[in-house]
Amino acid sequence: MSQQRDGSELVYDEAETADRGPDRSNRTESASELSLLEGEEVLVDAQPTWWNWIAHAVVGGLAGLAGLVALAAGSTAAAALGFVTGLAIGGYIWYRRHRVRYLVTDRRIVVIAGFTARTTTETWMEDVRGLRTSTTAFSRGRGFGTITVSHAVIPQGFSRTSALSLAGVPNYDDVANTIRRRQSERKAGDY
Repeated sequence: MSQQRDGSELVYDEAETADRGPDRSNRTESASELSLLEGEEVLVDAQPTWWNWIAHAVVGGLAGLAGLVALAAGSTAAAALGFVTGLAIGGYIWYRRHRVRYLVTDRRIVVIAGFTARTTTETWMEDVRGLRTSTTAFSRGRGFGTITVSHAVIPQGFSRTSALSLAGVPNYDDVANTIRRRQSERKAGDY
C-alpha cells in the first residue's frame, strides 16, 4: 500500500500468485464487497483521486468565500446561501469519490459503485482486447489518469464504446502496466 500526494491509498502488489499460499489471500475491505473466486488475488485496490474534482472544489471554495464576503457585508441570507452551496459541493465531491472503488485482480478488472445499492461492472483479463490511458498536463503532473479497457479495439473520436472506464486512477501507468502483464499472462496460460 502506498500513500499518494493527495492522501489517497493505493494497494499495489506485484507478487505472483504462486508465491503465496492458498491461505494467504490479499483480501481488503473492498475485496470483501466483491466475491473473490477461489485463489483469486487483489493486485490493485484504488479509489479515484481527490484531484479528479479540483474544478468542483474551486467552485465550492469560491461559494464559501462569497458567503464570508456576504456575512461581512451584513447579508445573512446571501452568506447562508454561499455557505450552503460550498458545503453541498464539498459533500458532492466526497460522495463521488467514496462511492467508487477500482479493483484489479489476477483474473478480473472490477468497478464497484454505490453506497447502499451496489453496482459492479467487471471484465475478465482474457477478454480485454483494447486498453487506453489518457491524462491531461494537470493530471499527469499529479500522477493520475484514466484507464479504459474494452473487448474490442477502442476507437478514437466521438464513437460510443462499451468500454470499462476507470477515471482518476492514482499511479495510472503502474495500474495499466499491471493489467497488461496479467492480461498477457492469462492469455498465454502462464498463471
